[in-house]
Amino acid sequence: MTRILRSIASIATILATFILAPPALAWQYEEFMNPQGDRGSGIVQAASNVPGIELAFGCDGDRWRQVALLPDGDKPLRLAKDGKVGTGFDREKLTPDGKWKVRKLNERANAYFGPAPTKFMGRLYTEAQKNPNAVLYVRVRPMKKSPIVLEFPLAGLRHALAEHLWKECKLDVYFGSPS
Repeated sequence: MTRILRSIASIATILATFILAPPALAWQYEEFMNPQGDRGSGIVQAASNVPGIELAFGCDGDRWRQVALLPDGDKPLRLAKDGKVGTGFDREKLTPDGKWKVRKLNERANAYFGPAPTKFMGRLYTEAQKNPNAVLYVRVRPMKKSPIVLEFPLAGLRHALAEHLWKECKLDVYFGSPS
């Protein structure tokens, strides 16, 4: 009988650990080499509704910053060569398509690099502060297909920036201290 009670207690402890543990942040810290060959650091998050693409923000101090849509995984999303991107926090009210810089990663994959990355990340940071359930919607066109809207939940963004990039990217110069 005591063996059964210990087993039940062990199972209850394991379940409580998984149920009560804080959710893992969707934003993951990564180190990389920037196009100039310098070491950089960043955070990335995969789209929640479409596999094979992630949103990334990175820097190498205050010299270089970038926000990008990067193909990822075993079956990366193949982005068209036009670099047209619409964004917003309301799926029905996205900005008109703007032009993001297209970089060919290999024969089959393009990456998109956004203009004004610090300003863009500031918009995301502010929206995440106002609404913890905010989602960034991004309209892109996959290769030879109709446009699709990618979803990137902003939950955990403020924490990921404060913990991993605030000092490295010198974001205090632009946004003050993390709140």
